[in-house]
Amino acid sequence: MWTNGLSFSDKPHVSEQWSVKEEPRPPEEPDNSAALKSACCTALTEMSLDDSSALHIVQENGVYIIAKLILPEEGGAAAASLQCYAFRTLRFLFSVERNRPLFKRLFPTDLFELFIDVGHYARDLAAYEELQTVVSLYTEEKLEALREGIRSVDQSRPPLKVISGYSILEHLGTGAFGSVFKVQKQSGQNLLALKEVNLHNPAFGKDKRSRDSNVEKIISELTIIKEQMTHPNVVKYYKTFLDGEKLYIVMELIEGVPLAEHFTSLKEKQQRFTEDRIWNVFIQVCLALRYLHKEKRIVHRDLTPNNIMLGEKDKVTITDFGLAKQKQENSKLTSVVGTILYSCPEVVKNEPYGEKADIWALGCILYQMATLKPPFYSSNMLSLASKIVEAEYEPVEEGVFSERVPQMIRWCLTPDAEQRPDVVVVSSRISDLMMRLMDGLYTSHNALERRAERDRKRAQKCFMGKQAGEAVCCNSCQENPPVRADPLTHSSSVACSSVHGEQEVNQDSRSSSCVPADKNVATVDFCALKFKPRPVSAGICVSQKMLRQIHDPIQKLLVQLHKVIFITQLPPSLSADVERRLVEKFKKSLFQLGSDPYDLKVELSKLLQASPELIEINGATSGWWSLLHPPTRDPESPDSPADRYVTDGVTYQQMQGIIEKLLEQNNYYRSTQSS
Repeated sequence: MWTNGLSFSDKPHVSEQWSVKEEPRPPEEPDNSAALKSACCTALTEMSLDDSSALHIVQENGVYIIAKLILPEEGGAAAASLQCYAFRTLRFLFSVERNRPLFKRLFPTDLFELFIDVGHYARDLAAYEELQTVVSLYTEEKLEALREGIRSVDQSRPPLKVISGYSILEHLGTGAFGSVFKVQKQSGQNLLALKEVNLHNPAFGKDKRSRDSNVEKIISELTIIKEQMTHPNVVKYYKTFLDGEKLYIVMELIEGVPLAEHFTSLKEKQQRFTEDRIWNVFIQVCLALRYLHKEKRIVHRDLTPNNIMLGEKDKVTITDFGLAKQKQENSKLTSVVGTILYSCPEVVKNEPYGEKADIWALGCILYQMATLKPPFYSSNMLSLASKIVEAEYEPVEEGVFSERVPQMIRWCLTPDAEQRPDVVVVSSRISDLMMRLMDGLYTSHNALERRAERDRKRAQKCFMGKQAGEAVCCNSCQENPPVRADPLTHSSSVACSSVHGEQEVNQDSRSSSCVPADKNVATVDFCALKFKPRPVSAGICVSQKMLRQIHDPIQKLLVQLHKVIFITQLPPSLSADVERRLVEKFKKSLFQLGSDPYDLKVELSKLLQASPELIEINGATSGWWSLLHPPTRDPESPDSPADRYVTDGVTYQQMQGIIEKLLEQNNYYRSTQSS
C-alpha cells in the first residue's frame, strides 16, 4: 500500500500508526468497486453478442441488476464511467429483439429515444456519454420515475396478477390471437407458459353462437394434441381452461429465442447462418414433422420462424399449435388459416390441402435461413398471392452454400402439391447429413454414459472402501473376542482395572465385554490411515445381561434373494403366468452381464424397502411388451395386470407384493417353517 507517494517500507512509523489507530481509507473502496463493476459490465457486454448468452443474462434478472448502476452516485469520474459501461451493456442486450419490450418499461420516453439513437452494438463508450449526462441532470422527480421503471423489470417482484392459480411473472410476447406470459403455479415451483386468447377475435366468429362452437372445437383439438404428443422437438401442452371471455392454454415454457429473432439479429450484426447450422435446424424440424404427419396425422398449418424456438445449442422446439388440426388418413383440410407469407399455393387458391402444406412452409423457412429474408414478399396482396402460386422467388446467391441448399428449396417449394415431396422423401435426400448428426449424438451419448459410469464407480468405490474400512476395524477389535466369564479368573472390575498394564488388560478383558472410553478415536480413521489405536488405561464394562443379539442386514437381503430364486425354480405352470414371468425377468436382471455385487445389494435393498421407484430392467432378452404379450397366447383384457404393468411399469413395491403372493400360493412359508 502507498501513502502520499511513499510505500510503508519507506515510512515504518506510518505503518505502525496505521495498524493501531487507522482503518483503510474509505475513498479507495468506491474506486475499486466501480472498477470491478465496470469490468463485469464489459464481460457481460461481450457475452451479449451471443443471443443465447444474452437471453440467459435477462433470465437471471440481469437487466434489473445492471440498470441500478445507471443511477447517479457520488464518486466523480469513476461513477460516471461506470454509468457509461452499464448503459453500453444494456444497449447490447436491447439489440436482441426479444428483449426490447422489457426496455420500454425501463426508460422514460426522452431517455429511451436517446438510448435507441446510439445504435446496435456500439462499443465506443463516448457514444453513451450523452445518456450519462442526461441522467445526471435529472430532477428528483424524474429520478424517482426512473427508479420505478427499474423496479418494474425486477423479476423477483411479486406477481403481476393471478389467473386460476397461475401467477403471472412476465409478458413474453403478443401474437395474432393473444398474448403469452411466463407463469408459475402457486402450489409449485416449475415455470410454465400461459397463452391468453381473446375470444372476441373475429377469427372465432362474429356472434356468440359461432364463437362458442369454434372455441369448443379448439379445446377439443388441443385436448387431443395434449394427450398424444410426446416428442423432444414438439412443445408439450398441459391444460386448457376458460376464464371469462378468454381462453387460456398452459404449455411447456421453452427457454429459447424464436428463429425469426435470430434472422433479425444476424441481419443487424451483418452475419449469416453457416450451412452446418442450417442443416442442424432443418433436420430437427424434419424429425418433428415426421412425428406429427406420420405418427399423429397432425398438420401444423402455421409453421413459421416465429413458431420455431431455438434453445441451447440450437435445440429446436415447434410451438403454437393453436391452428394445428388432426386429419383423418387420406383426407384433406379446407379452412384457410396461417400466415400468408408461408402459405402454400393450394391454401392461397382456397383448395383442399394436407400435410404437404407444412413442407411448403419448411421450404420457405430453409430459404429464409439461407438469405435472412422470406422467399415471397410484396406490399401488394394480389402480387404476393401471384408469386406464391407461381413459386416465383429470387434465387439464393451462388457460391455461398453448396448446391444442396437451393436444390432442397426448389424441391420443397414445388407449386404442384402432388409433385411436392412429403417429409419422409425430404429426409431421404439428406440421409447422409442425418446419419452424421446421429453419429454426433451417439458419440455425445456414449461420452455422457461413460462419465456417468465413472461417477457411479467412483461413488461405489468410496462406499465399498468405507464399508471395507469399517470391517477391518471391526476385525481388529475382535481379535480377542469376549467370552463367557470364567469363575476361576478375576472379576470384571479387576479385568478393567487401570492398575494392570496394557498386556494384562488385553488378557484379562476376556472375562468381560469392554468398550474403550475414548470417543475421540474414530476406528474408520485408524483403518484409512493405517494407525493403530493408542493404548487405553480405562474402559466401560458392559454386563452380559445387557447384551442383545445384532440383526445381520445382509441376512435380510439373502432372504429376499432366496424368495426370488425359490419362485424361479418352481415347476412351470400349465398356463401362462404373467407374474411368474415378471419375477423371472427381475432375477435375470440381477445377474445380467455387467452387473456386480454392489448392484445386487442395491436392487435387493430397494425390494426389501418396497421402494416406489420403477424397476429398470436392462440387458435382458426382450422388452416388457414381449414379456407380457408373448405370441403364443391371446392378448390380455384391458383390466388385466399385464396391461397395467405395460402402461405404468413395475415398482419394487409391486414386485414385493407379487413375490409374496406367489410364495403364499406355493406354500413357501410352510415348507421353511417345517424345515
